[in-house]
Amino acid sequence: MALAGLDIGTSGCKFSIMDEAGQIFGTAYHPYEAVREGGCHELDGNVLWEAAQWVIKEAASQCPGVLVEAFAVSTLGESAFPFDKDENIIGRGALVTDTRGMKECGEISEKLGGPERMVEMTSMVPRCTVTIGKVLWIKRHTDIYERATKFLLTEDMMIYLLTGKRGMSYSTAARTMAFDNRTKQWSKEVFDAAGIDMNLFSPVYPSGTVIGTVKPELAKELGLSPETKVCTGGMDQACCAIGSGLFKPGICLDVTGTCQCNVVYTEKFMDPRPVVENVFNVIPDALDGGHYIFDGAPSGGVLLQWFRDNLDKFDKQLAKDQQTDFYKMMDAKVKEGPSGLLITPDFSGMLRPDRTDRQAVFLGVSLETKPVDIYRGLMEGLAFRQRMMFEVFEENGVPINEVHATGGGSKSPVWMQLKADITGRKYTSIKTSEAGTVGCALLAGLALGKFPSLREGAKNFVRLGKTYTPNPEMQAAYEKYYQRFRKIGPMVDEILRDEIDK
Repeated sequence: MALAGLDIGTSGCKFSIMDEAGQIFGTAYHPYEAVREGGCHELDGNVLWEAAQWVIKEAASQCPGVLVEAFAVSTLGESAFPFDKDENIIGRGALVTDTRGMKECGEISEKLGGPERMVEMTSMVPRCTVTIGKVLWIKRHTDIYERATKFLLTEDMMIYLLTGKRGMSYSTAARTMAFDNRTKQWSKEVFDAAGIDMNLFSPVYPSGTVIGTVKPELAKELGLSPETKVCTGGMDQACCAIGSGLFKPGICLDVTGTCQCNVVYTEKFMDPRPVVENVFNVIPDALDGGHYIFDGAPSGGVLLQWFRDNLDKFDKQLAKDQQTDFYKMMDAKVKEGPSGLLITPDFSGMLRPDRTDRQAVFLGVSLETKPVDIYRGLMEGLAFRQRMMFEVFEENGVPINEVHATGGGSKSPVWMQLKADITGRKYTSIKTSEAGTVGCALLAGLALGKFPSLREGAKNFVRLGKTYTPNPEMQAAYEKYYQRFRKIGPMVDEILRDEIDK
């Protein structure tokens, strides 16, 4: 008997099968590429579905005879895939970094009373990332809306294709800015303001709800049982938080994958104003009496991927020739101490909802600057921004005493130590670096009554790894760079504002 988790990310998906003590039986990962061209950042739903089938089949083949009783689904939050009457996916899903829909989102917000009212209603800050704005953009600029019989977000698309039944978690629904976080239902008020048919979206349920069983023929093909149950999991950051055991205040979960997110657990709602000013996200979790607040930067590990693919093709080819991991090779080249560069991580122009035109700044580059310096400088820029967000959380009554880290970034000792030095906090890696699948397995177990609560289940599943302690000398060395970094964003805004005014 086993539980499992399916985690669909921006750059790849993973399926892990484990027992009720968190022991892994089988696991598989499949990468894919987003389509980024002409200002459009999208994922192909057919590619996602093919990759999901592959990882499930591959992981199941590693543990023949093991019965997967249930699994839950964790996914990126905002992308919506339109289906036509013949069950064909007729459009790609726009990613969080796709800026289409900002105007439409602003119009919806203004109709309903502005950003702070939207936060009170939906817990989401109006910005181009939210699903409802993207769907309204599609309605205005394409013929897809008229042809669509349903819009499925990534979570309920996977559930639907696996079971033939529809349903998504509260935390995924919250990413649309059309979900009322107070009533835990779709907001008719928001859908009416957008002019979008609410019936195009799937029913909503708590995380850890059984939606259906895998279709018999598909189960046979994938190596599963036709009795295998598929459950709601949630938006990836919520599932990562659950899979990391984030059930009490004072700890921040650092999730560094394609994006970088800081997730905290709190039992009280933050005032809407700082949520709007800092573009925080409030998402319901599967616990009674609490919820998660997270700060999400669209630019995370994708910056190192951009560096690899555009600025350091020599080392990329060298790593390929030597059959070694590019990032491990670069980590080995990094020298101790500040790079001397200040690189802001605003590559997508989306860290502020009112400054979508802000772009990254490189400061301190000289003829002596080497690729490895830029590599470290990118990691430093993300860590500087993370420290800024920690300070904002604490100013608004959310303490951060220590940090637990998961995702691809937690595998880099260089980056982990650098973050500890810059933020002045201890960082501890989660041994299961991809906590999303663990969170899903916990939710599946909860759905089946395997344990009385997520907290109890997490005692077996969540294991901490190495702790990185701040180096006082490095802290002092980074302090002057951090103070300079804080000044760059406002200066860039002023320059761009002058250009816009002209």
